[in-house]
Amino acid sequence: MKDEPPSPGRLRPAVIRARAAFSRSSRRILGADRWWSVAFVLVLLAMFADLSPPPGTGLRGGDPAPADLRAPRDLQLTDEAQTAARKREARAAVPEVYVYDRNQGDRLAADLARLVGEVREGKSPDVVPAAALPALRDAGTATAVADTLTGAVRRAMNQKVVSNRARLLLERGIVLREIPGTGADERVTDDTAFLGLPDAQRSARAYVLEMLPPRIPAREALAGLAATLVDANVTPDPHGTQLRRAQAEAGVRPVQRTVPKGELLVKAGDPVPEEVVKALSKGRLTGPGVAPFFGLLTVFGLVAFFIYRYTRYHQRNFTRLPHLHALFVLLMVFLLLLAKGFLWLAHGLTDNLHAPFNAPDLYLYLFPLAAGAIIVALLANGRIAMVYSAFTALLFGILADWDMFRATWILLVQWVGVYAISTYRDRAALLRAGLIVGGAGAVLVVALHGVEGSAANAGAMLYGAALAFVGGAVGVGLLVSFLLPVLERLFGVLTDVRLLELSDANHPLLRELSEKAPGSWTHSQAVGALAEDAARAVGANPLFCRVAALYHDVGKVKKPEYYVENQRGGNPHDRLAPSMSALVITAHVKDGVRMAREAGIPEQIVDVIPQHHGTRLMTYFYEKAKRLAEPGDPPPKEEDFRYPGPKPQTREAAIFMLADGIEAAARTAEDANPGRLREVIRQLTSAIVLDGQLDECTLTFADLERIQGAMLRTLVSTRHQRVHYPGFDFNRRRSDAPVRSS
Repeated sequence: MKDEPPSPGRLRPAVIRARAAFSRSSRRILGADRWWSVAFVLVLLAMFADLSPPPGTGLRGGDPAPADLRAPRDLQLTDEAQTAARKREARAAVPEVYVYDRNQGDRLAADLARLVGEVREGKSPDVVPAAALPALRDAGTATAVADTLTGAVRRAMNQKVVSNRARLLLERGIVLREIPGTGADERVTDDTAFLGLPDAQRSARAYVLEMLPPRIPAREALAGLAATLVDANVTPDPHGTQLRRAQAEAGVRPVQRTVPKGELLVKAGDPVPEEVVKALSKGRLTGPGVAPFFGLLTVFGLVAFFIYRYTRYHQRNFTRLPHLHALFVLLMVFLLLLAKGFLWLAHGLTDNLHAPFNAPDLYLYLFPLAAGAIIVALLANGRIAMVYSAFTALLFGILADWDMFRATWILLVQWVGVYAISTYRDRAALLRAGLIVGGAGAVLVVALHGVEGSAANAGAMLYGAALAFVGGAVGVGLLVSFLLPVLERLFGVLTDVRLLELSDANHPLLRELSEKAPGSWTHSQAVGALAEDAARAVGANPLFCRVAALYHDVGKVKKPEYYVENQRGGNPHDRLAPSMSALVITAHVKDGVRMAREAGIPEQIVDVIPQHHGTRLMTYFYEKAKRLAEPGDPPPKEEDFRYPGPKPQTREAAIFMLADGIEAAARTAEDANPGRLREVIRQLTSAIVLDGQLDECTLTFADLERIQGAMLRTLVSTRHQRVHYPGFDFNRRRSDAPVRSS
């Protein structure tokens, strides 16, 4: 008889062997925890330790930048343009200073007296017109003329005389300082208080012409002399104005601007401002030399040690994921490298953007950090994911230049992700988890900016919140969807995501079972219902039990007619010897394991196929063999009628053994009332326990009590009795049916 061609979706034997070899090799590699710790520390040192001096070390103001200089943290630098504009405004706001000399009239009167004295002595000063000399020398008129000229000058100088009143009108007020006086300055904005010099001179001329009698010759010349002597007593004070404006300019505080971490400060080759040099050297976290290297070596060594100790301690009682330490290291290193590359790309793409889009540090919010914690929660559990989040937050805080606020945000966002994925029951749960992570991340950005004191920069805060929402709502789902299948296969973990995929009735193996062995398919579904409720009662994985039940009898598709649930006519075993029947029945276990592995079914489900039978005795064929034995022949050996095993190794496999036997036995009960079903469950459970089938699993007697109670409730609900339909007798043979009248 030729072998059947492989069904769609099954793997060739060579592929199965190659996959098994790869699985053995990967288990050895993943189990080398100490080497993983060493590799972890080395990778972290390669990422973070830089023995070269930081950019800007040793530079002086004006030196060309040896490379692009970026802000190592948020820096406060002076905004030169805005500061200069404010200084110009401060200078312009200071009015011009003028000096009002009250003694100017006395000095001019004294000058006039000196000139008159010189004229009387026979001298001819240049400022005195020749026509005026006789009147000043004449004894009869000299005194009156001198007094009139002095009065004209003093009268004109009693007012505030400014040389250029038109210029004064252009000012927005002046500061007037009187000398001699108290030294107090007066702000004057009313220009009517001032008299222009030409007006003052005309006033002096008019006074002289009015006061001198017409008989005195050269009145015009004398009036001109008086006008010439009048001078301004309010004059600009340039030095005082400059001093005041310099003081106002010095009082302007420099306008500070926040340069976000990672923003380009100076391009390579451009002169480095002195302020940038000071900012780079102030509070520098790392410097040249090997001291930072050994500091980081100590920090990373302790982190690796505690990760190793935690995972090894937890691994003792955690068997779902056998290589927890390798998972921690792989995920952390992968995400750190991905984030570092992501930030490097953000640095390169944001140089020419405007604030707040040019702050590369904000783009850390866009990176889906919570994906790692969600993956650990799905592969392991939520408690382990919470611890993983703490280690990851520490490392990403170092990546963000030891930023405590970023580390806090990373920790809380990951915890939100663990909480959001804790109720994963369908594929939409991942989308919901991403939305929850995105919303929480955006709120935390706003909250931590407020705590940090940078909430005043509303643009950066809101942009960071928007990036956090997109990173959570979109990035988390994409990254988890990409990494989860890879890590499932690499670590041999059967997650709820994979179980939901395997529960699809259109899976080629399940479709083949339902078509070729419909009775076994129905039996598998019934066993799944029993096992699921029982698993829920003792804290086992109910989803695994329900899905694994669908595959536990797939080997029956090879010879479905040899199993009573698929028989519709005679029984082929009636023509076979009991030993041959036992071989046929046990063959479905080996066939099921082979078919499941060819179809790529996870090993956890494959293990259930032989373990749910254990080494139980096929009582029906064993008793038949004893009945058919000839007198004097040796009795049949019991081991020839037992399944090959192994016995159940897990609670789920033990639950399957109980569910499989109880479901089949319950169908033989004629009166399926609760009392009868309870007795069926008790007897079958006792037989399995006494046969030693549960000796290698962790089920306790308390667990057995809860399992029996859960299975009883399930059987009662599915095998309940219904009332008879009036007028119908479904137990009467067809030949006894009444003949219808036409």
